[in-house]
Amino acid sequence: MNLFVYGTLRDRKLIQSLLSRSLNEPSVAIMSECTTITSKQGFLVLIPQANSSVEGLVWRGLTVQDFAVLDRYEGCHVETPVYQREKRQIMIGEKVEEVWTYFATSAFLISIGEEHDESDIS
Repeated sequence: MNLFVYGTLRDRKLIQSLLSRSLNEPSVAIMSECTTITSKQGFLVLIPQANSSVEGLVWRGLTVQDFAVLDRYEGCHVETPVYQREKRQIMIGEKVEEVWTYFATSAFLISIGEEHDESDIS
């Protein structure tokens, strides 16, 4: 399984430390129709944004166990998570590929909707 990352998980030392193993070189990729914002806690969150894109990396060959570790790291299972793991399409060069990524939860999007103009998050 493959994972598109755009924030702290781009850091090879961090992700390899979390997974307790080496990873192959990642691919540079682009995810369309989204952008990142910085949360109140100071970390990047991927949100929908028309006519925008985010450059990131794709880590390949991750296992179910790897994703369990990364889901815990991203706080996907806390009572009010900021992130949820979703499948999304990315572009690597001219090739479209479906990968997992950590996207903002609807609860997080509602909370920022109260702080920003709706056109900023749609």
